[in-house]
Amino acid sequence: MDTDRWKLVEDLLQSALELPPERREEFLRQTRIGDPSLIDEVRSLLTSHRKAGGFLETPAAEAAARAMAAEAAPSHAASRAGQLVSHYRLLKMIGSGGMGSVWLAERCDGRFERKVAIKFIHLTVLDVAGAERFKREGAILGKLSHPQIAELVDAGLTASGEPFLALEYVEGQPIDTYCNEKKLSVEARIRLFIDVLSAVAHAHTNLIVHRDIKPTNVFVRNDGEVKLLDFGIAKALASDEEIGAATWVTIEGGVALTPMFAAPEQLSQGTITTATDIYSLGVLLFLLLTGQHPSGPGPHSPMHLMKTIVDQESPRASSAVAFGGADAAASRAATPEKLRGQLRGDLDRIVAKAIRKAPGERYPSALAFADDLRRYLEHEPILARPDSVGYRMAKFVRRHRVAVSLAALAFFALTGGAAWIVIQNRRVRAERDFAYRQLARVIQHDDFLDFLLSDAAPTGKPFTVNELLARATRIVEKQKAGPIQVELLDWIGSDYVSLDQDKLAAPLLERAYQLSRKSADPDIRATASCTLGWQLAQDVDLTRGEALIQEGLRELPDDQQYAFDRVTCLDYGGEVSLQKGDAREAVRRMERARGILRASPFDSDPLEVGDSIDLANAYGEAGRDREALAEYSRAVALISSLGRDETQTAVVLYNGWALELDQVGRPLEAEKVFQRAIDISRGNATEDAVSPTVLGNYASVLTELNRLSQAEDYAERAYTKATGTEDQLAISETLLTRARIYREQHDLVGAEAMLAQVEPKMRLDLPAGHYAFSALFAERALIAKEKHDLPEALRLIDQAIATVQAAVKAGGQGGFSLPGLYMNKSEIDLALGHADQAESDANLALAALQPEQHSGEVSSRIGQAWLAQARALAAEGKAAPARAAASRALAQLESSIGPDHPDTQSARKLTQ
Repeated sequence: MDTDRWKLVEDLLQSALELPPERREEFLRQTRIGDPSLIDEVRSLLTSHRKAGGFLETPAAEAAARAMAAEAAPSHAASRAGQLVSHYRLLKMIGSGGMGSVWLAERCDGRFERKVAIKFIHLTVLDVAGAERFKREGAILGKLSHPQIAELVDAGLTASGEPFLALEYVEGQPIDTYCNEKKLSVEARIRLFIDVLSAVAHAHTNLIVHRDIKPTNVFVRNDGEVKLLDFGIAKALASDEEIGAATWVTIEGGVALTPMFAAPEQLSQGTITTATDIYSLGVLLFLLLTGQHPSGPGPHSPMHLMKTIVDQESPRASSAVAFGGADAAASRAATPEKLRGQLRGDLDRIVAKAIRKAPGERYPSALAFADDLRRYLEHEPILARPDSVGYRMAKFVRRHRVAVSLAALAFFALTGGAAWIVIQNRRVRAERDFAYRQLARVIQHDDFLDFLLSDAAPTGKPFTVNELLARATRIVEKQKAGPIQVELLDWIGSDYVSLDQDKLAAPLLERAYQLSRKSADPDIRATASCTLGWQLAQDVDLTRGEALIQEGLRELPDDQQYAFDRVTCLDYGGEVSLQKGDAREAVRRMERARGILRASPFDSDPLEVGDSIDLANAYGEAGRDREALAEYSRAVALISSLGRDETQTAVVLYNGWALELDQVGRPLEAEKVFQRAIDISRGNATEDAVSPTVLGNYASVLTELNRLSQAEDYAERAYTKATGTEDQLAISETLLTRARIYREQHDLVGAEAMLAQVEPKMRLDLPAGHYAFSALFAERALIAKEKHDLPEALRLIDQAIATVQAAVKAGGQGGFSLPGLYMNKSEIDLALGHADQAESDANLALAALQPEQHSGEVSSRIGQAWLAQARALAAEGKAAPARAAASRALAQLESSIGPDHPDTQSARKLTQ
């Protein structure tokens, strides 16, 4: 049923419900609608509504009164306390409903002591269907024997002939209440949920579907053991009974299932199978992980709930975090940002597969569901997502995140572990006791690597860096807790961060940090704190990330022996500052780190490579382009002299260098450097191992060079890869690049579609006022200009400029984008006929760019600013100054973007 059709049904149903029951059929007969099937739909819903006791309109007070009336039957509460039922004495009523009541009882025949839950069926509803249902529940429970299923202890009749079941008494709480009160982490909740899946799998093995899985039917005992309760509406799949089809509410003896946890097929007269329970389990997991129902924050009317479950696709679990706020995240031992990061990716896919609308698209069994969750916990590829080299090998590069540090360590370890020994030997300090302790750690590390690369690896079998790190993780986790375990967990975790695999890094680094709190060694405590802070910044938990960096720096004494640890913390702190948008602080921290490193005995060429890359990136973000280019040139020379210019570290270096070249207006050079990075990343003739960020950056440069068809191809490849690996930053950047390409191709519909996708992502991931929003406003301004909506174009470009100016004033990044924005505004001014304002804005662009120009260097940015001025002067009728400005533009553009570029041709024409 599509949305429009459902709206008609809903309106008719609500109108009918406003009438007395006896007038509803007449109303439907008189309704003039061309499609009689719509009336039939409404009649069906009214019938279900009537059978359910008028649940859509019965006031809560009236419903309570009905329940009380049922309890007022001969078996009311006051008269039953103390009664004997078979071998049990009733103590107190612990639950009741329209179908029956449940009592806490104790065995009283003296053979042994045990408390049980006695379940009765109300005599007032004990018709044939009710009695059969009660009998079936006992038969079902009798078949099941599992530690996580509340067992059937006894069954029989009271002295008055009333049937009862004696069930295992579970003293505990519903699973969601238990998890929230204990503030269980995401991982702990998943481990508890796997026990639930084990119980359901056992029921399914016995051909039994529960059909009413919800928090109140999944209890956690006080000792932490899960118990699955209430098979009251369970259905045997293979028996003499019919295979059940369910309606909106399945009525058997007057009891309804729980709509919030019902599967679509239960609400639309579909066949009930084990997939029905998989859906309910998926909803339960969604609730446990996010604190929200997939239908969104309530309250939900029954009709809205039905429509949502049957017709609407559920949101991602990570997206639902926004509705729960800080309290929901805190009950999961996280912040909203951290919780969103934990759920994004594999958990999103696992939950989504479980709650697919079509039963055949869900997990085939509870065991398969549990297996994927175990794979997630063990950091193995899950089955709910397509396999790919990119997914298994992950990403090595991310724009503006030059995380070198220990990234090359695993690679160099493959050639014998020499780099590890070099780095660890720095820890041999001047003082004797300290030196002996550090030397012992070096020996332990070396022994571990030797074992990992030889004894632990099958002879002659090649393995990847990821396999090496996964093997290392399994071995380290079995080691005795102590300093060596902390350092190895830190090493493995930081390598995962450098490979941009934050999900694998986070639990290792969190564990290393917690273990390090028990250590008296300040360098162990500081390094664990700073590495975790660095990782959290990648995962957008900037507040805690910055706090951990500062904590780590405070841990370290000023002694020379801790110099390298201080360098590490400052470098990581610089990365955190860049993520926060504070480029000045990033530069300050990294320059301080360089000074400490060079004054220490630990300085070396390999460390200088990483130092130069980090500092170059920070200089570029701060708008200090000359210094950035100098550092990149230095790093290129160093890495070549070390023979490491074919490594992934080189890919990071060339990607950053190319970005900086493009930023200063040298896109032809940048294109060649990007191509070099792509060539290194290629392990074969394909681009499977090439980062989507590198591909996207290359597409951006091709756009600058007006090679739009080629740019479109690379941008689409980058987007596909980024989507497959769920690299949110790369997704956003490639969407912006594609928007620009489509606009340049005059496909305004395509451009607007890209911006519509990227804007909510940016608003979710970036703080308000971040300079990156200027790119969004600028693109919208240029689209408005193409549509001849010039006032809107001017408003948007002014908004873009104001955004960058505010960010720069606050000490943040983005100043490098101002010249281009002024040029965009000059172009809009001309379209409005404001040639004098166009000249003024071109002059502002030139004023911002002129300090960047070196003697003898060319820049497309400077050339395009001169071109903007030439166009404005020509529009004002100032022919001679216009030709002079065009000549300056031509001199810059021919060498930087090529003689055939449209801007170069335009400049050449204006010189004539």
